[in-house]
Amino acid sequence: MITKADIERLNAFKLPHLTISQIRRITNAERACKDVQSDWGKAYWFDVFKKLCEKYGVMNYFRKTIH
Repeated sequence: MITKADIERLNAFKLPHLTISQIRRITNAERACKDVQSDWGKAYWFDVFKKLCEKYGVMNYFRKTIH
């Protein structure tokens, strides 16, 4: 579940143009990418996270998160 802290963290990256469902998709993909154990799963969720960030125009958040 997306929390208020998640929304505030994303808004710190100047993402107020995103809807709650878009923020939820991005944070869920980010969490899945961090939590998965297999190499296949890491590659899959990394790609999903990257594609969502590209789709919603928040590549600055993507670059901050992966570094």
